[in-house]
Amino acid sequence: MNSFSNSAFARFFTEFPKLLLAQLINAVAFAVFTALFVLIGYLTGFNNIIVWCLGIIPSMPFFAGLVMTVRKIGIEKKDVPVAKTFFGTVKENFKAFLLHGVVTYAIIACSIFAFMYYFSLLGSSLVYGSMLTVYVLFSLILTSMMFYVPIMSVTYELKISDIYKNSFILAFGNILKNILAMLFFIAVSLGFILWIAAAEGAMLVIAVTVAVLFYPLIATYAVNVIIAKGLQENVGSFTGKDLLVDKEFEEKVEKIVEQQAVERADSSNDYVFVNGKMIKRESNTTDSKTEK
Repeated sequence: MNSFSNSAFARFFTEFPKLLLAQLINAVAFAVFTALFVLIGYLTGFNNIIVWCLGIIPSMPFFAGLVMTVRKIGIEKKDVPVAKTFFGTVKENFKAFLLHGVVTYAIIACSIFAFMYYFSLLGSSLVYGSMLTVYVLFSLILTSMMFYVPIMSVTYELKISDIYKNSFILAFGNILKNILAMLFFIAVSLGFILWIAAAEGAMLVIAVTVAVLFYPLIATYAVNVIIAKGLQENVGSFTGKDLLVDKEFEEKVEKIVEQQAVERADSSNDYVFVNGKMIKRESNTTDSKTEK
C-alpha cells in the first residue's frame, strides 16, 4: 500500500496543487505570448495558425520549469518549493529552451502545413496518400525525440548537439516505452482537440481554458514518467547516485593506464612519469628486496 501511495500515479493526485501551480505559471506565459502573436497576426493580416504558434518559442523556457517540477515531484518523489524550483530552472535553461522552442515550432508548423497540403490532394492521387503516411511517421519519430529533449536539458550537463543526438537515438532505443508514451500523448491530445472542435459559445471558452490549464501538465507528467527509467538507464541517474560508480570506474581506468605506462618504461629507472605524477616501479622495488 505504501509503495502505491508513493507511486508516480498516486503522487500526481496527492501533489496536484503543487503541479498545478507550476502549470499555471507555464500557462500564463504561454497565453501571454500566444495572445501577442495572435494580435500581431491580426494587425499584419497574417492571421493563421502558423503565426499564432510563434508564441511557442518565447514561452518554451517556462516549460523547462514545468518539466523540472514534474521530475522532482513525480519521478524523484521529492518535496520541493515550486516557485524556487520553477524560476531557477527557467533562468538556468533560458537560452537552451529558446532553441528548443524554435525546433518545436518548426516541427509543428511543418507538420500542420504538410498534413493540410497532402490531405487536400489525397483524392487526386494515391502518391499523395503515401507521402502523407511517410510524413506522419516522420513526425511521430521527431515527436518521440522531443519527448527526451526537455528533461535531458534540465537534468544533464550536455551540449545541445549531444542532447539532440542522444534523443534521436533514444527515440529508437526505448521503442516500447516510446510507443506507450506516444499512445498516451495522442489520446490526450485528441481528447482535447475533439472537445474544442465540438464546443460552441461559452463551452468553447471553457474547453480552451481547461486545455491550456491541464493539457500540458497531464501530457508532460505522463510522458516523462513513462520514459524516465529508460533515460536513466541509458544516460544517467537523475539523483546523481551513479556519479560514485563513474568515479570508481575512472579510478580503475587510471590505475590500468599507470600500470601500462610502468610496464612500457625503461626497466633501469626506479620511477616513471605518468599523467603528471612520478610513479614508483613496483618491479624494481620487488627486485631490490629480492637482491637483499
